[in-house]
Amino acid sequence: MKQYPRKYSLQTSLLIFFLNLISAHGGDGQASHLFGDYCYDCHDDLTKKGNLDLMEIFKQVSFDGTLVFENLITGKMPPPEKAQPSPQEKKRMLEWLAACQPDHKPRKFRRISRHEFVYSVNDLLGIRLNLADQIPEDRGTKNFDSDRRIELSKDMIGSYFKATDQMLEFAFPKNGVPNERTWITGKVKDSHSTYNIYHRPYEDGILFSWTRANNGNTYSFFYDHFEPRVSGWYDLTFDTAKVGAFPEDISLQVYAGKYYYADDRPQPQRMLGVISVGHQELRSQTIRVFLHPGENVSVHCYSRHNFRQKDIKQGIYIKHLKARGPVHDQWPPASYQKIFGDLVLKTPPRETSQHAEFQTNLQRIGGSLRVSSSQKGMEKEKMQDGSHRTFWHTQFKPILAKGPHYVILENPEGASIEGLNYAAWTGGNGNGQVERYSIFLSDDGTTWGEPVVEGRLETRLANEQPILFPKPTQLPFIKFLITDAISMDDQSIASIGKLDVLSAWEEQWPTTQIRIASRSKESLKQVIRNFAQQAFATSLTDEQLSPFVEVSLDAYAVDQDFIQATRTGLKAILCSMRFLMAPGEHANSSYANASALSRIMWLSVPDAKLLARAHNNQVTESQSIRAEINRMLDDDRTRRMIHSISDQWLNLRSWATISPSLKLYPKYNDLLDYYLPKETHAYLSHMLRENEPIAHFIDSDYAFLNQRLAQHYDVAGIVGQDLRKVTFAPESPRGGLLTMGSVLKVTTDGYDTSPILRGAWISRNVVGNPLSPPPENVEAIEPEHDAEAISLREQIEQHKKNKTCYTCHKSIDPYGFALENFDATGQWRTQYRVKKEHNATFQYRPQGYFSLGNRVDASAKIGDFAFNDIFGLKEILLSEHRKIAYNFAKKFFEYAKGHEPNLQQRIDLLKMIPDKAEDCGMRDLIGDVVVYLLKGTFE
Repeated sequence: MKQYPRKYSLQTSLLIFFLNLISAHGGDGQASHLFGDYCYDCHDDLTKKGNLDLMEIFKQVSFDGTLVFENLITGKMPPPEKAQPSPQEKKRMLEWLAACQPDHKPRKFRRISRHEFVYSVNDLLGIRLNLADQIPEDRGTKNFDSDRRIELSKDMIGSYFKATDQMLEFAFPKNGVPNERTWITGKVKDSHSTYNIYHRPYEDGILFSWTRANNGNTYSFFYDHFEPRVSGWYDLTFDTAKVGAFPEDISLQVYAGKYYYADDRPQPQRMLGVISVGHQELRSQTIRVFLHPGENVSVHCYSRHNFRQKDIKQGIYIKHLKARGPVHDQWPPASYQKIFGDLVLKTPPRETSQHAEFQTNLQRIGGSLRVSSSQKGMEKEKMQDGSHRTFWHTQFKPILAKGPHYVILENPEGASIEGLNYAAWTGGNGNGQVERYSIFLSDDGTTWGEPVVEGRLETRLANEQPILFPKPTQLPFIKFLITDAISMDDQSIASIGKLDVLSAWEEQWPTTQIRIASRSKESLKQVIRNFAQQAFATSLTDEQLSPFVEVSLDAYAVDQDFIQATRTGLKAILCSMRFLMAPGEHANSSYANASALSRIMWLSVPDAKLLARAHNNQVTESQSIRAEINRMLDDDRTRRMIHSISDQWLNLRSWATISPSLKLYPKYNDLLDYYLPKETHAYLSHMLRENEPIAHFIDSDYAFLNQRLAQHYDVAGIVGQDLRKVTFAPESPRGGLLTMGSVLKVTTDGYDTSPILRGAWISRNVVGNPLSPPPENVEAIEPEHDAEAISLREQIEQHKKNKTCYTCHKSIDPYGFALENFDATGQWRTQYRVKKEHNATFQYRPQGYFSLGNRVDASAKIGDFAFNDIFGLKEILLSEHRKIAYNFAKKFFEYAKGHEPNLQQRIDLLKMIPDKAEDCGMRDLIGDVVVYLLKGTFE
């Protein structure tokens, strides 16, 4: 058979192919022919570069050309060195691909996310209670938690029901609203002797220096004589002053969590807030915090000038802590006025009281104790003073008391006792500490019988050690018999720092009952109607309202309690599928638009103003919708959207899972960890509020910093921990999202940086380049930075020799290399840090355990454009502002709508992007996308 030249046969086959293509798809035949002009050289049935055969794909009647579309719309294809379609030709190619996309309709409904649920219920009830962390995260690998493919599982429904009960109980407590109390304490709980030295008595209070636990954790000092018994908001007021001549403020970090004695057995703590102390005269500073029963408040005082100062001469002086709560900004609480409106409330005045002096459990149940003997100054009362530093000791002067040594605890009122709580005393050499014990019970204090518990105790550790009985006892006498104790000179002695009973006794917190004067069923129906119409964002007929009214009336018939009957109806509404699923059913299009707007902007339900406009059907036209968008964006509730976008689009939701190595980054601490995400939130909030250009995602001359962030970024002159707008010098590499510590941290593993990880993050989230998942059989690159090791760049170049890897890596790695001057915490560097070994157990030290290795090379090339560092990458990205804005519009569409835009919608999104970067404001673009979502067209 005659062999024709390949060029001739290819031209013939293409001609036949295009005739068939036009016949199959109809429409713009010239548009399909353009792919032959610009794409088939690399992607026909013979070449198949990147394993992509467009001829085979285009044979189908309909096909998903998203990959081709995105490569074309972002300018990734055709490659820069190839012939490029004109803007008009590209437009026709994109429209043809959109026309060929199969008609796939996403689900009409989705479950509301855990954050939407919690925010909505808070707004509906007029409370502030964050239970989102108690509801499982169900986003999985989806980009956004609004994804319509996420099912409402049985477990999620159960979590929503449980959260509803908690929030209703918080809003309308069955046993009444807890009364307010105040506590004043200047006493700090005992700490291990290695940490006691970092605070000392000073004037009328305590002077604290900064320390970290030996394992590197933040070590806090716990306040004694304050422990909230009910959940709620509390005002914590610290009377503080700075001691020291250095110019910076000292940070008072306030935590809540379970008390622990030493760093070998830490308990989880959560940071409540930060007080910046720069004044040298005593001042009262207050933070409002939410506390749970059993939590203890602790403080950590950070200044880089006074690390582990034993003879403390500078730090924070705290005279005392004053706690007040649970507090309400108004009386009766806002929840009652929110739900019951104009109904008359029977509201007694709210009582406040001063908390009683400290008591042990034994004292609370009316008990006492007696001992076998005691040394003067070390009497039995020392076991009940709440401190491990004081202690009871058997007599050793002027004569030695003979054994047996014991403590008898008396329980005259017959309280139920579950065991004992023991602690050795802090300090000393351990002489006299109890090693073994036996516990006896008696009803007369003389006849003891057999021991109910025997055991060993840890020594030379002053942590509390509970001793549980086989079963609770109400007998009046308990003997703690010491059967063995440490003795340095073989003498019979014993000592105890703390001994108390474990009792189920609970203090009865006084409450105030609020009641409704009305007993009218019609009033109850109206309350349920008002709540349901706001919850469902629509007007309701009597028939639609009937199920919720009926359960309320049934509950009212049983106990005649108006408030609790209302609770029953509210729970039915909040746990209904109509509330848990979005977008819901609405009486008119204005209600539907109002519901969508409030979900997008506030992650909640519409407020009264928006509902009133929807009721009058005034949220239908683009102008009215845009007016509501602007009103809502000016509301503080928009911060919820900023946080949600930051957590999902920028992947800050993984924040807590990445812990920078203290060997490599010893200066990274809780304070920095607390403020880095806040910098990002403040920056995006400013961009939205001021309609800053989308180009500021890439670069700007400002950021929102405070003293700790400025120290991290090596910016001078910033004092105090309040975030404020700071202008950078032109030579600063900072500015924009890419160089923020939050972004730079979540794109690493906390140890080493990876140009691949960071490059993929930029490519996917900022630039919008389509990426394929890496092949399963390709090994990950482990960076090594010491002088003898092959450089990271050389490792990646070897990796890219695999043709399968090269296609993606040429679009990923350059972005990541540009960020190599930033370490895993976001600090600037010119050399890599190489981890050094340490002797025995890790002991924290401010200089860390590292040496300096290879110099950083941040140069790379994107297409024909080479650059040397982050400045060059920013210049390239800023030249493509429409690409950056298009990607953000696409991401925001998915966030707001619950599914990715189809190809025609992507063309419409691109039309929204102005040609000039300065005209493309973040606020405008979000407004355009939202109007488009609600109207279906871009005007």
